[in-house]
Amino acid sequence: MKFGKAYTITNALFLVLNLAILTPTLEAMSPSVPKGTILKLILNDNLSTKTSKEGDPFAAELAEDVVIRGYTMLHKGATIEGVISKMEEAKRLGGLKGKASMVLRFDRIRTHGGEEPMVASLVSVHDPVDGSKQPDKVKDEGEVQSKTDVKDMATKGAIGVAAGNVLGAIFGNVARGLVLGSIGGAVAILAPKGNDVTLCPGTGLQIRLDRDLIEADTIRIEWMAL
Repeated sequence: MKFGKAYTITNALFLVLNLAILTPTLEAMSPSVPKGTILKLILNDNLSTKTSKEGDPFAAELAEDVVIRGYTMLHKGATIEGVISKMEEAKRLGGLKGKASMVLRFDRIRTHGGEEPMVASLVSVHDPVDGSKQPDKVKDEGEVQSKTDVKDMATKGAIGVAAGNVLGAIFGNVARGLVLGSIGGAVAILAPKGNDVTLCPGTGLQIRLDRDLIEADTIRIEWMAL
């Protein structure tokens, strides 16, 4: 009986020691992207305080891999979806000019592993690279809608070093004529008085995760196999 009891205690101590050793390893391999991580996005859609409205959806693509502790948690090309949560058109009536504003809400991310909700804040807006947009068609009122190959270059990785140069050019400078402010506690994009907020396809957006993103594009499979 004493031998059996001692054997049980030894096993228990062995398990405790193993858990103590494995816990930091498991935490390090946890399939989540931590709060505070900055994601670089390339906007897919045209958004404007002149033509868009509150509630309009938009999509952007992840411009580069997100690597945490040596693991690629999110792959470039993942789709981030959201909506225009608040918007104010530019005021030009009666000689009075008011600032246009737009608040973007980032709701979810879609990867090969599925769809995950997200909470994130906009931290910067960046102009598309000059010459990267090509005319697509002209609307009735004369506004040119354009398409861009920046998204393909940045997210598909087909051009290698050139794609990296494009990202550097986009995120190396902030958008001209736009500033970030706060409206009701949310980050808003503001335009000078009398001007509209306009974000073209190919616009760079940097967002910060406001809570952990329990997501992993390919690591999820590896994690489940442990």
